[in-house]
Amino acid sequence: MSATDHIPVYAHRFGSAYGPESSRAALERSLDQQVEGLECDVILSGDDEVFALHDPDLGLCTNLTGWAREHPAEEIDRAHIRDGAGDISDERPLRLREVLRLIPPDLPLQLDIKAYADHDLVRRTTARACEIVHEHGTPARIEVISFFTPGCLVAHDRGVTTRLVLWADYAPDALVRWVLDRRIDGVSCEGFVLSEELTDPLRGAGLTMSVGAVNSRRALERLLPFEPHIVVSDEPAEIRKILSDLRGTGDEP
Repeated sequence: MSATDHIPVYAHRFGSAYGPESSRAALERSLDQQVEGLECDVILSGDDEVFALHDPDLGLCTNLTGWAREHPAEEIDRAHIRDGAGDISDERPLRLREVLRLIPPDLPLQLDIKAYADHDLVRRTTARACEIVHEHGTPARIEVISFFTPGCLVAHDRGVTTRLVLWADYAPDALVRWVLDRRIDGVSCEGFVLSEELTDPLRGAGLTMSVGAVNSRRALERLLPFEPHIVVSDEPAEIRKILSDLRGTGDEP
């Protein structure tokens, strides 16, 4: 298998190059281009509703202020999402329930749990997200990805595939043993940490790697030799085209 054989490309934050990140506009454009998977951040409201928003500090991503846990879902429903320049857009936040209704039932969806360093909030956000996808009846296509190990452990206990996000390459052999001991399914890596010293032990242990966000040909070419299993991009259609060109087929992967 060559590094340019088929690798699915997921839309990072629903494809934030196509509209305000986490917005319905970005999601619909990605779906129109037959995206192979989606990724979004999720946060928890004060009344335990899960929203597809990047940050629990609502002032960073919406026109509301304060923490998401200080607002009921109905208030967050009425908020407006900030665009890439930080300006207020016409787009409103999507609940996870609505996302699941809008997308095809077999389309892979990664949920990145956002809660800063509040481990109790990580656990509660993950647990509610897992409950919602089980209620929807499509948990098999979900991956919970988390910077926080409690999120991964809660997802595993609830029968949802999970990935630990890696921002560093400390002690790869020990990391692999630790991940396997906790029955975590794979890792999600920032592209800049990838090296043979990290990826060889991961691959040898049968762990899969999701890598992102990859938004240029140069970044993609550097990462392909490490044979990631999933590439995540803000502009998935464009990265799929580059992958096709690298394969020399001229066809969509």
